Amino acid sequence: MKLFQRGRAAEEDIYRRLSFDQENFDIAEEIAQARQEIEDAYNNFQNACDPDLIDCYIYRGNAAWKRYCFLLRQAKAIHS
Repeated sequence: MKLFQRGRAAEEDIYRRLSFDQENFDIAEEIAQARQEIEDAYNNFQNACDPDLIDCYIYRGNAAWKRYCFLLRQAKAIHS
């Protein structure tokens, strides 16, 4: 049994990354979206009762935080 199935979705992801359109990319929107993901994960964490859901929201919050920090570093590099 394979843990991760690679199918057409992997190919589509590669094409999406190769067709990156920098002019339509707004890092401020991405930062705002990551910040909203952090807040959503925190709010869901506060209301979760099941241990599996608690773990899920911890991981989501940590992933969103890492993305947020990455985007802030990228924004700083772009604007300096």
